[in-house]
Amino acid sequence: MGGDLVPGLTSLVLVCLLAGLVALLLGGLLWGWPRLARPGWQSIVLRVIALCVVQASLISLIFVVVNRVNDFYSSWTDLFGGYTGGGVLVAIHHGAVASDTPLSILASAPVVASGGRPGGTLEVVRIRGRLSGLTDYGHIYLPPGYPKAVKAGQSGGRYPVIVVISAAQDSAISPYSARFLATDAANEIAARRLKPVILVMLPPGPGQDLGCLNLPGGAQAALFFAQDLPAAVGSRYQVGTGLGGWALLGDSSGGYCALQLALTNATTFGAAAIPAGRYQSPPGPAPTTPLFGTQDNVVWLLQHQPMQPISVLFTEPGQAQPPLSLIHRPMRATTARLTSGPSALAPVLDWLGSALNSAPGS
Repeated sequence: MGGDLVPGLTSLVLVCLLAGLVALLLGGLLWGWPRLARPGWQSIVLRVIALCVVQASLISLIFVVVNRVNDFYSSWTDLFGGYTGGGVLVAIHHGAVASDTPLSILASAPVVASGGRPGGTLEVVRIRGRLSGLTDYGHIYLPPGYPKAVKAGQSGGRYPVIVVISAAQDSAISPYSARFLATDAANEIAARRLKPVILVMLPPGPGQDLGCLNLPGGAQAALFFAQDLPAAVGSRYQVGTGLGGWALLGDSSGGYCALQLALTNATTFGAAAIPAGRYQSPPGPAPTTPLFGTQDNVVWLLQHQPMQPISVLFTEPGQAQPPLSLIHRPMRATTARLTSGPSALAPVLDWLGSALNSAPGS
């Protein structure tokens, strides 16, 4: 009960208390300085102690204010190394990993949902594409109770998969970080707003190509995501296959990848959630062999290829043109605005889960 009386590390109450303490100590120092200025070694020691106390309180106030703005540590437990929401990843494999293993688990940590309930597991993995020859490292979130039978509504006792393409999976502040996404999924599952899903979190690419394309004579990133990734994940986990079993989520660095992959691989990915944008060319440097007007131009794909039976969510709808204006049935599009904060993607995960469950073949 006593712990409840301690203000949270990111609370405004703590900031006000520390600001009051700094003002009180500084006022006391100024008021008592004539006495502390007396000659003698005892006065010198007292002056040093007083200055150190004031300085320590001021540094503490600055730390709390900066931490509250940037959310480096979410709680006292997190600050002192006892955080269990994302966990400290502990290596469970030692030495070299077999080069022919499609998916290798390198580390694992528990995820804790709100209220201290078990929230699943967050793993660090290495994925090797047997067809593309590409290798990438990322995170996989497994829901609580895995691999027990899932609830009704998911065919064959297999879990749907949301592939998150983002360069921010190791970030301490981005809502697209692996830790925040795993905690969001755990909380939404616990609240029954999201059915149990597996999250696969990877950066754009792999390699120098940030557009997840198959480059002529170069990296076959689309092949890696569309075929190697489902095969590698399916070799170790109970995941669904076919339309309605997989979805995509991309941030500003991975949104082009997510939309491009959904449009060109509708038999694998049934839904995608991305930031609004024009998406007329891939991010980063132009490919060595230009593909402009065809494979790399999403607007061109929407104008010239048949509409795919997928669902797309655009965030920040005011900037969703022109892709949004080109979409019509059987493709479905909707818009939403994200709130700020580490849990901004919780409703997006709910939407993706609903889109997967309602897609044909789910």
